[in-house]
Formats: sequence, structure tokens, C-alpha cells
Amino acid sequence: VHRPWSRAAQRSHSAMASAVGSFALRCVRVPINGVAAGLGISASACCSSARYDQVQIAEGVRGLRALAPGADEGRVILYFHGGGHWLFSPNMYREFIGRLSAVTGACVFAVDYRKPPLVKFPQGLEDALAAVRWARAERPGVAIAVAGDSTGGNLAFALIVKLAQLGEQQPVACIGISPLLRLDFREFWWDYYGRFIAHLYLGGCKKVTTASDPLATPLYAEEDVVRRFPPILMHAGGWEVTTADVKDMAEVLARAGHPSEVVFYKAPHIFQVLPGFPQQTRDSLRRIDEFLKQYW
Repeated sequence: VHRPWSRAAQRSHSAMASAVGSFALRCVRVPINGVAAGLGISASACCSSARYDQVQIAEGVRGLRALAPGADEGRVILYFHGGGHWLFSPNMYREFIGRLSAVTGACVFAVDYRKPPLVKFPQGLEDALAAVRWARAERPGVAIAVAGDSTGGNLAFALIVKLAQLGEQQPVACIGISPLLRLDFREFWWDYYGRFIAHLYLGGCKKVTTASDPLATPLYAEEDVVRRFPPILMHAGGWEVTTADVKDMAEVLARAGHPSEVVFYKAPHIFQVLPGFPQQTRDSLRRIDEFLKQYW
């Protein structure tokens, strides 16, 4: 006769399943991150003249600094890399942040924020908040912008939502490169992976919030919060996983009467980071530079 498990047995089974799942994700992530970091380091060695340094931002949080020749250390970009909130590291983006430093003439810090399954929401956001506070404390008076691609763009926008909620000083600008701005996936085939990363990022079976939280889905920020945003620039492909998110955020900003610049390209997701679309990438980075020059 089948007997239902006791609550204690159910909790034990759930904890074991969570531990096994966490271990499996770490096993998957290690080789992916290793290969990606190797490619980034190799690309920077071949193609970048920037100087790179590891920096300690906060306890448990490090970053990678890129400073191109002639760049102004009084201008700082805090960069949050993509990777589905669980993959990659600043080393994968090494060549790109060096290129970003060269184009904008700014010192770029790629933040190695902590990710699941080692931590759960809102730890990554807390690391982003620690990074902007660290930059202000380390370099009083400098102009600080924030930027990010894909889920790193999600983090950059969540950061300005958090700063608005706290009433703290905003960065001079926020730049989204194909930013993923909603975690309540519901429409397209790629939402299966989206639901996975949202479930993982928000804490799995031990969630402390839902995907409708504006700190997870910045599109749901209230209008008075949006009015406290810094100037916004968003670039994305004309038909990719974040196109709708960018259009929706542009509408949110317009309703609040908030300034923004939005451009769509005939190119894929985060094309600026990857090779293969040189014309679109040059135009996008040029526009980012011109945008920042208005606010430095």
C-alpha cells in the first residue's frame, strides 16, 4: 500500500534534490566559464591595447578594470556582463570592455557579481549596489555610468530601480545592450530557457520574491521611480530575444516623460560583444560614446 511521505521526508527529499541540482549546475558551468574566459583573454591579448587589473570591490566581489591608452580615470563605467544570471565572468568580456574603454575614453570596471546556484536573489543586485557605492567611495567626484548586456542589462536597470527606491544618487547614465528587462516570460519559444534562468535567479524553490518584482522585472517600476532614473540608452537587434523588452521599456519611459535613446539594428543579440557585425558594432559604440559625452 502506497503511503504519502511525511513532511519531514518531503523536506529532506527537496533539500537533496536541490543539492544535486546545484552540484550539476556547477559541473556544467565550470567548463563553459573556463572556455569563455580563455577566449576572452586570448581576444584581448590579440586585439586590445588596454591595461587590465583585478580589483577588490567588496567582500566576495571582485572586478576587472580596463583602461585604454588615453582614457580618463575620472570617467567610470560599471559594466555588468550577461550570461543568464548564472554563467560567465568578466574575463569573457575582457576584449569588449577594453574596446569600450577605448571608444568612450572611460575607465571600465566589469563587476564579477555573484550568481546562482551559489547565491540567490537579491545577492547579485546587492553586489551591483556595493559596486556603485565602492566606485563613489574610491573615486569621489568622478562621473559614473552603468551598463550591461542581456541579463547584465537586467541587473543595471534593477540597480537604478533600487537606487531610486533608496533615494540614493543615480549614475550619470544607464546603457542597456540588448537588456533583458522582464523575467515573467510567457510568449515565445525561448521562454523555456527564460523560465529556467528566472527560477534559478530568484531562488529556485526558496524564492524570496516573484518575477513581477520591479527589481527582477524593471518594466514594472512605478512611474515615480522611473522619473528618478538617469538618462537611458538602449540598443538591440530588430528581432531578437530582448526586442520586445526594449520597446516596452521605451514606452514606460515615454509615459513618465523620461529621456531615452533607443536604436534597433539588423543584428542579433549582444552583437557588439561578438564578432561578425563590424558596421553595426561601430555605429552602436559611436552612439554610446556620443550619448555619454552629454552627461559626463
